[in-house]
Amino acid sequence: MTALNLATQIPSQINTLEKLHMWSAQALFAINTSLTVVEGVGYTERAAQAGLFWVAADSKTRGIFRVSLAIDSSYLSATGKPWTFAQELSTTAIPVNFSSN
Repeated sequence: MTALNLATQIPSQINTLEKLHMWSAQALFAINTSLTVVEGVGYTERAAQAGLFWVAADSKTRGIFRVSLAIDSSYLSATGKPWTFAQELSTTAIPVNFSSN
């Protein structure tokens, strides 16, 4: 898995769950831009996608993010929080520019 040091790598300006989600999705996209995964029979998709889009209907820019993670099958019989069974996309280090304000 891509290692993460909570104390030093998440910028101090991230103070909401929404900002954390955007940061995480963009970091995964930045280090896995060409990685594809199988999501169904004969269907592959990029593992992580992130983009900012202008939505004219409400005159706002929206961050739209998509991440496809494999989940360890032991989640069916084990105890623990669902996110503890997420499998790594890669072991690439988080780019330095993601760790600063």
